[in-house]
Amino acid sequence: MTMLLHDRICAKPLVHELPYIRQYASQFMLKAGIDDAFNHELCLAIDEACTNIMIHGKKDADTLITISLEYHEDCCKVTIEDNALTFNPLEIPPQNMDEYFTKKQYGGLGMEIIRRLIDEIKYEHSQLHYPWNTLSLVKYFHTSSH
Repeated sequence: MTMLLHDRICAKPLVHELPYIRQYASQFMLKAGIDDAFNHELCLAIDEACTNIMIHGKKDADTLITISLEYHEDCCKVTIEDNALTFNPLEIPPQNMDEYFTKKQYGGLGMEIIRRLIDEIKYEHSQLHYPWNTLSLVKYFHTSSH
C-alpha cells in the first residue's frame, strides 16, 4: 500500500474549530481527487470523532487534537490524537436504532455514525512520555474510481 499524499494539523478542542477541521479534511480529499460522496462520509466521521473529544474529553488549556490524513492507492487513513481524558470510544456499544427512535432519543449517535461509515476503527492509549489517545480510521475505496 503506497502512500500518495499526507498532511497533518493541530487544533484546540473547541467546537468553533470544527469548521476549520472539516475544511482541512475536505480540501485534502479534493487535492487527492477523491469523489464527493467519499469525501462527505469521511469528513462526517472525522467531525463526529472530534466533536466527541471536544464535548466529552476536554481537560485543560494544554489539550490538543492532532489530525493526520493519508491518501493511499486503496484507502484513506485518518489518525486523530488527543491528550484529553482517556476514553476508548470502541467501548460504546452499538445502538439499537429501533429502540433509539421509539424512545425519541436525541444525540449519542457519534460512534454509531462512525461505525457505519468507516471500514476499520482502532483505539489505543499511550502513556510513554505523556498521555495520548489515538483513534485510527480507515476507509477503503470500494470501486476502482474514487
